[in-house]
Amino acid sequence: MKGLVRIGSLIALLAPPCQAESVKGSSVLSSITEERKDPNLQEMTFDLGYGTEHFDVFMDPDIQTMSQGKHDTIVKPKMKGHAVKFFNMSPRLVQLFWVDDNNNPVAMGKCKPFHSLGTASFPGHKFFFGPSDYAESKVVLQHFIVDKDTDGPQALYYYDPINIPGDEGKTKENLSTLTLSEYEKYNKMARNRKFAEEYKKRTGREYLTMYPRPKPVHFMWPADYFGQEHWVATRETQFTSIPHDQLSPIEEVGLERILKEDDARILSEYREPGILNMTLKVVSIRPRAYEIENFLSEVEVDHIVNYAKTTTMHLSTVGQGTDASKARVRTSYNTWVGRETDQVFDAIYRRAADLLKIDEALFRDRDESEYPDWPNRVTVGEQLQLVHYGERQEYTAHHDFGYAAVDDRLQPARFATLLLYLNDVKEGGETEFPRWINGETSEPLRVKATKCKAALFYSFLPDGNLDDLSQHAARAVMEGEKYLINLWVRDPIKDF
Repeated sequence: MKGLVRIGSLIALLAPPCQAESVKGSSVLSSITEERKDPNLQEMTFDLGYGTEHFDVFMDPDIQTMSQGKHDTIVKPKMKGHAVKFFNMSPRLVQLFWVDDNNNPVAMGKCKPFHSLGTASFPGHKFFFGPSDYAESKVVLQHFIVDKDTDGPQALYYYDPINIPGDEGKTKENLSTLTLSEYEKYNKMARNRKFAEEYKKRTGREYLTMYPRPKPVHFMWPADYFGQEHWVATRETQFTSIPHDQLSPIEEVGLERILKEDDARILSEYREPGILNMTLKVVSIRPRAYEIENFLSEVEVDHIVNYAKTTTMHLSTVGQGTDASKARVRTSYNTWVGRETDQVFDAIYRRAADLLKIDEALFRDRDESEYPDWPNRVTVGEQLQLVHYGERQEYTAHHDFGYAAVDDRLQPARFATLLLYLNDVKEGGETEFPRWINGETSEPLRVKATKCKAALFYSFLPDGNLDDLSQHAARAVMEGEKYLINLWVRDPIKDF
């Protein structure tokens, strides 16, 4: 059955959107027995020129609640960087350039008409949009200086040659040159710009996605205070030994993949009996981040690392698809591993699905009878990324999310990141959150890379906005090496 999501005066059809049983939940037992509304969601009423609208915005909890009374004041982080997003509100293809310390333009990527590009930046950084022929013309369409003349971080920057302030006639003339499709996209971006202003007035944060974006359809673990613990029980127990002669690529598809509650798990004779209890410990409230000890067994880790050592790994890239590139901000090597590689990797995916309280069927190609109203039958989980860092290798502060097309009503993006650590790093190699909200230190939160442990963090806020504070880094390995795999989960769908 299709559900209805109320976004102000808009009723957005999303199939199936916010039904806790059919979308957010799996059948696993956990400390969260029923869906609850996030206590930090508050209704905001506003008018963008289309009548009164309503939107539930996420308000940051106070530091006293987060620290259970230990702190009264938030300590500002040393890290001053943040996300920046540049909007091309024109019907022409443009190029985004960053101006380096020597005043040389560095191409960041092409921005389609009525689209946007983003990156992580710092106060004072300079960017500009140029036409597609900038290399020949050297024409600058618009300059941007990050955080210029602002009291705090400014993430949103606009190139709008259509609207001419103070000249209504010229503005109407420019609008008349747009096709119907272009006008609709321009109007959507203009409306989003107005909403972002209202959102920032209320929350103090920039609105990084496109209004109206529904709340995440997937379950989000609460993070009310530091040290809070949640538990979830799974029948996807750990392997105690690996039967290499019985492993093979998984060929079953769709309904053949379903395991009912009472069914034996795959290769159960080589696994711990009963259930596995997984405990999530809150290490950060903003962003929401958790540690899960002993998510993997020693033999599972060894199986993954051995697989890595027999696989060709390539220099890691930044970006996605055709925009991916090698960069000095990321110096590791990686490869990709699918769920269907063998039965051990399949079990890890199933266990991860239970940890996230998302139906495992959403992590594979599905039969047409499974989630028939879902927008597509593609997995919401990306392939596991297997990464190796040698000494001095790192990945500097970045975000996992990207920006969907302005006319994509679902606004899909990376929702959660699950990191699985495959060895003990002698020195360095921590996962850092440099801008976490806390009352103790201006230093980054550092999650130690410990064999068999998992870390989970969300790139979304409960109101559907992208979380700028989810910016994170893989700290340089100072001694030894580091292996890990990560699983990216998308909301509401995977769109590429």
